[in-house]
Amino acid sequence: MKKVLLGLVATIAVVVVVFALYVASRQHLRFDVATPAIAATTDSTTIARGRYLVRHLASCSGCHGDPTQREKAEAGEEIPLTGGLEFNIPPGKFYPRNITPDSATGIGSFTDGQIARALRYGVGHDGRALLPFMEMQGLSDEDLVAVISYLRSQPPVHHVVPAHQYNLIGKVVKATVLANPVGPKETPPARNPSGATVENGRYLVEAVANCWSCHTERDYNTGQMVGAHLAGGKMVDDFNPKRTWFPPNLTPDPTTGRLAHFTEDEFVARFQAGRQIPGSPMPWTEFRGLHEDDVRAIYRYLKTVPPVAHDRGPAFVDAH
Repeated sequence: MKKVLLGLVATIAVVVVVFALYVASRQHLRFDVATPAIAATTDSTTIARGRYLVRHLASCSGCHGDPTQREKAEAGEEIPLTGGLEFNIPPGKFYPRNITPDSATGIGSFTDGQIARALRYGVGHDGRALLPFMEMQGLSDEDLVAVISYLRSQPPVHHVVPAHQYNLIGKVVKATVLANPVGPKETPPARNPSGATVENGRYLVEAVANCWSCHTERDYNTGQMVGAHLAGGKMVDDFNPKRTWFPPNLTPDPTTGRLAHFTEDEFVARFQAGRQIPGSPMPWTEFRGLHEDDVRAIYRYLKTVPPVAHDRGPAFVDAH
């Protein structure tokens, strides 16, 4: 019996050591992905579109904005995109990067192609896979140019952001589930759709505003989606860890879907009204600047998605 137990312990030890070596060997993988043929421009119309995307539709300041200027952002001011906000989640502590054109601490030393590759294919300037937190892979070529052109037009701000701090869970996830970069699910369009159309709504919901990333439940250990698409999510408050938010079901289910309570005009009015629940993670301040046609497009697209019966309950719950 002792020999059997010793053999079992030795086998387990070998497996642990081999797995540890495997995880360690996959912490700095590099991927040879070509940079897209994208070039920034100084065209004012393109930069204006980029501003609309960055500041309103994609609400980039929610993660990349200066965390010391949150009150200004909530008041509607455009704050510098210097990064540094801490996300303390199960895999570790993570910090969105400085995306101002500072050459030392921001994106100033990166080529347009490298920035485009990061956004579309999840591969950083050094060839390493980026965490799939910035899910903009479906941006059209036209909007990719607009975003990069706008970022290039911003004042550079020298601000050093801490490196991500992976714990043991994070290192395992990085070596396994999130080892490979995440690219687009389908070929992105050359030009973005427009107008109050279902096509434009689909583009905005799925590729730009990324409504599904909060309104679909995900596993916070791996980042993988585990719930029905757009049927409601669950997220811990970044500033109040005792509070858990439950983004509502956006499918057109007549009983549990949020759209059952809104006509199209009421949906537009809700976006124009701004934040009504203090602390809500929904970027209402940014979304107040959306064009009416885009809000109507979002509504019309959401009415076409498959209905899912899923009651998310109250907007938030506080732990005692």
